[in-house]
Amino acid sequence: SAYVGAGVGFNGIGGPQDFSFRHPENIRGRSRLGNENDTYMELTWQQAHLLGDSPDVMDVTMTFTPAIVYNTDKATFVDYTGAGFNFSMRQAYLELKNVIKSAPEVAFWGGQRFYDRHNIELHDYFFDDYSGYGAGVENINFGFSKFALAYLGGIRDDIADGQFFQTGINNPRIGGLYLHTIDARLSDIDLLGGKLELIGDFQFLKGGTFNIKPSSGSQNAIRFSDTTGFRVGAVYRQDFAGTGKEWWRASWWQLGVFYGWGASEPMGTDPNSGTLLAGYNYNRALGRINADGSVNSSSLQHASQLRANAQVTWNVSDNFAFQAEVHYGYDDQGSLNVTANTVNAAGVITSLRSGGGSRNIVGGGIRPVFWLSDWFAIQVSAGGEWADRYRGSIFGTTSSVGENIGTGASVANTPGGIGDPALDAFGRNGWTGVFSIAPTIKPKGGWFTKPELRVYATYAIWSDAYKGQRGFTSPVTGSTTYSGDNQGWLFGTQIEWYF
Repeated sequence: SAYVGAGVGFNGIGGPQDFSFRHPENIRGRSRLGNENDTYMELTWQQAHLLGDSPDVMDVTMTFTPAIVYNTDKATFVDYTGAGFNFSMRQAYLELKNVIKSAPEVAFWGGQRFYDRHNIELHDYFFDDYSGYGAGVENINFGFSKFALAYLGGIRDDIADGQFFQTGINNPRIGGLYLHTIDARLSDIDLLGGKLELIGDFQFLKGGTFNIKPSSGSQNAIRFSDTTGFRVGAVYRQDFAGTGKEWWRASWWQLGVFYGWGASEPMGTDPNSGTLLAGYNYNRALGRINADGSVNSSSLQHASQLRANAQVTWNVSDNFAFQAEVHYGYDDQGSLNVTANTVNAAGVITSLRSGGGSRNIVGGGIRPVFWLSDWFAIQVSAGGEWADRYRGSIFGTTSSVGENIGTGASVANTPGGIGDPALDAFGRNGWTGVFSIAPTIKPKGGWFTKPELRVYATYAIWSDAYKGQRGFTSPVTGSTTYSGDNQGWLFGTQIEWYF
């Protein structure tokens, strides 16, 4: 099987679409239609019955999925080996069935895999994704449900964000970060005409004093204790039309809710967590340095997160279908934040201000499709998010008194100056809205039908609180385009296909 999404676009100023519109306190994901700036491909090779299909032998299946991403330069036959290119391994695992002759359907697996993920398609939001490396057993029949149990391990020797990780983290005796996960799932539970799945996880992150090695210069080591955590969740889905037909013709609604605490607050198998660094950044900014030069962090131990959402996909007729969703998220990173408050004429921070470490976010969206013929449709998408507190800052959240952040045309706390609080969304609430229209070549018959070839126009607007944000802290994610504005446009073309 394969998935490919590729296209090119430009912004309303005439420059490239090298960014996506999204809320700076984004719950994860982004509005997809007319808002994706990357080329993404997954190519899955699955070979079944490696030992043959006789009932006397073990039924072995191999699955291999590499992924290729381009998200900046777009020109033909260019060497994409720098920033913006990413080649990754998404799946490489074996599945073994017919191991237990009395229960041949029970499957053992090992390697790296997508692990029973749940997402909201129109928002590209995987609210339950414990994919990773490990081993497990699944499809155990309990009568009222099916049971799955897995061990997953996550390894990191870096903690930087972005496509290329250049900030190393290492303990001379322990090595890098390692997150242990035990995941248990009960699925296919019949309830009120639908299916319920219950999920539970226990996670453990080994603590110690870890040296941090940036690409240049030096940085204080981080010290944290052994950290445990748990996650519990449930997903309920009910089909109400099209049952028994092809999956893309089915209409259904779904509810999902998950709560994670401690080491499970990031809700994943990757130990590269900004929550782990939250307490480190706060203590370091306030000068709380241990005698050995390390900085304590207990933020992950006190962190928690709640995710809840509802969505519906309704294929109303052969000529009209839509998907709609609402979502809510609460996240407490277990530590306060701190950033610059006043800056002198030389660009040196002279005082700090702190802000809360938790935030609530609520959002939703809808994407209807109207077919005008068997192959031509008009798609429209509208969505938005609001958060009660932004935890980032144009000055960063590792600022400390005496740090030089550079001079500007004007200076500290004057209107428009580098210390003007009006330019910084730190601690403030705000919203974003993204709206798209896309004439599309797309076969009718269901919201998920593919392929799609579309041209689009996308308009985004955001609250004045975010006007002064720059780069990755802006609704214009990853770019300074539209910095100082509260709205913007994108235009382009894109194809999407999977089989």
